[in-house]
Amino acid sequence: MTQPSRKTSHAQGSTQAVGGARRDLVRDVMTRDVQVACPETTLRELVRTIGDHHVHALPVVDDARRVLGIVAVSDLLGDELIAEHVRTRLQHRGRVRLVGWTAGEIMTSPAVTIDQKQPLSQAARVMHQRHIGRLPVVDRDGRLIGIVTRSDLLTAFLHADEDLLAAVKEAIAMVDSSASPAISATVRHGVVVLQGSVLLLSQVQVVSDFVRRVPGIVRMDVEVTAAYDDVHSTMAGPGPTQR
Repeated sequence: MTQPSRKTSHAQGSTQAVGGARRDLVRDVMTRDVQVACPETTLRELVRTIGDHHVHALPVVDDARRVLGIVAVSDLLGDELIAEHVRTRLQHRGRVRLVGWTAGEIMTSPAVTIDQKQPLSQAARVMHQRHIGRLPVVDRDGRLIGIVTRSDLLTAFLHADEDLLAAVKEAIAMVDSSASPAISATVRHGVVVLQGSVLLLSQVQVVSDFVRRVPGIVRMDVEVTAAYDDVHSTMAGPGPTQR
């Protein structure tokens, strides 16, 4: 006796990689031209660099560009000042904190960094957990190669629906490469809906897992029916039989 068809439905968003071809890794969205300081950089030079380049933080590096720490605007300014007034008000007499005279004395150390090959979801997780707005990006030897900010992470969610649909179809094809896959997809405003009918529930899960990794998906709804539940052992039926 066969079980009735099962319909799965859930919502999930993700920015993890599928094959690494899309903008889903830290190295894909980071800023590569990074203003830096060395431990001997003076307070006056820090203020000038932050103001002139309109940045909110400077990684402090050694001669090999290994990250030693980071100096943020918040390290220099009183809480009453706002970032858009960095250049004019930082340089206003009496507004700079006397916390040290060089970057080495002022910096927060050790700096929280992230590897360039980490997914954007991991960068977002670290920023949230550590309550920071930016991460120096390092290579496998710990050398600075870029910086990623919260606003950089948002670019993963700016894909056009047409681009997302193409990526979703590629993900489905990694599981079912036939001319007419059993599971199809539509995309609207970043929301992916999977539809179709398959034999086994495990097929739905595999396809869903691949699609879920496509960067830029706001939500994924799965509306696919499966004739047999081969996932939940206590509910699984005897499976199809040959007649």
